[in-house]
Amino acid sequence: MMKTLLQGLLATAMLLPCSALQAQSMPTPIILDQAQPDIFPKSWLTARTNARAELLKETERPRSLRLVEQALAKYSPAVLKANLHSVHVLGRLEYSGVPTGGTNSRSVVYVVNGGEARYTDRAIEGILHAEFSSILLRNYPQHLDKEQWQQLNPPGFSYLGTGGVNAIKQQKASLKLDEVLHAEGFLHQYAKADLEDDFNSMAARLLMGDADLWRLIGQYPKLQAKAALVIDFYHKLDPAFTRELFLSFCQAVPEGAGRRP
Repeated sequence: MMKTLLQGLLATAMLLPCSALQAQSMPTPIILDQAQPDIFPKSWLTARTNARAELLKETERPRSLRLVEQALAKYSPAVLKANLHSVHVLGRLEYSGVPTGGTNSRSVVYVVNGGEARYTDRAIEGILHAEFSSILLRNYPQHLDKEQWQQLNPPGFSYLGTGGVNAIKQQKASLKLDEVLHAEGFLHQYAKADLEDDFNSMAARLLMGDADLWRLIGQYPKLQAKAALVIDFYHKLDPAFTRELFLSFCQAVPEGAGRRP
């Protein structure tokens, strides 16, 4: 399976008058008008974590609903029903004293859309895919060969840990693609925060059909191998997640990406 995957890699919806807004074909409520403390697990309300949120602006709700529906449509209803209880879209989110674009609990994804220019359509969709991938990784750890993943990292390398919080506090959380890091097997600085964040960064771009990613995995063997591991993970989760499906998410597939050697 892995060899095949490695070879293959070369080659405005109307708002309803209720808080739980849900696409007709999806089992996952999309909640746009809640930001009170009880949206978080009780363990997040301690002095140490102190999770806090601000309400999503009403003007951003139609776009947010459309984008989340668009992202969730890439998963089967069965996968959503088994793993994702709800999605909260917020205007601002902070925990452990660190502002963040998104996070996740056992079965809930929290996505931020602050309305500023940096919250593009792609950024919002990417946050959702990244955070949901964390839930899936926790629920199905057997689907990812973590030993092989670790072997792709530089000798002696250790992730910063603490779920990315350390990386943010140390100002080592850039999401800018970095050629030096590509050769080491990382897409960007934040991918070195934690194995989960490394996995998130690859999964989100695959699910968004990121053309830059497909170009990079054709140039850098370690990125290629990690992408293969991610595709293998999702294929085990749902056989519909084939290499061809991930390529179909890409609006501008790089030349040669669809060819098998």
